[in-house]
Amino acid sequence: MSYTYIPEEKYTLRTENTNNTICFYGNGHNQTPMMEIRENGFWVRGVKVEQDDKEAKSVYDAFKAFLMWSELNRR
Repeated sequence: MSYTYIPEEKYTLRTENTNNTICFYGNGHNQTPMMEIRENGFWVRGVKVEQDDKEAKSVYDAFKAFLMWSELNRR
């Protein structure tokens, strides 16, 4: 009987993503997002929309929670 040595593999289950961005794209071939939601602001067709300091963070967190709720209730 012959055995083959297999070296121990290391797996990364999760890495931190420092680029927290939610993007919405149109149906066309244009790769420019129609809307972007980031922790530091909103962009519509590449133009930043003005808001106060806490508004972007609160809307970003609420939208992220909505996406999680939507995914969990989809099944």
